[in-house]
Amino acid sequence: MGQQKIGKNNVVTSTPRFGGATATPLRPAGTKPPQAIARAKITYEQIAQRAHEIWVKQGCKHGQDQQNWLEAERQLKAELAGK
Repeated sequence: MGQQKIGKNNVVTSTPRFGGATATPLRPAGTKPPQAIARAKITYEQIAQRAHEIWVKQGCKHGQDQQNWLEAERQLKAELAGK
């Protein structure tokens, strides 16, 4: 068996007998690991629908398509991370 020590940010670092060190980073309680978020894909259609909703909500102003798209992506990613 390897040795364990407390590293930076209270992360337990373990040095296995036969190799390099491993570390488990801390994250806020109730949050999913990045792998879980990456597995659930946000589709083009979901982003387009949300961007359209944002466009309508803002009064159908033209020239805001890129901002609406980016905002739609941000909202959907935040919702996915919160689940």
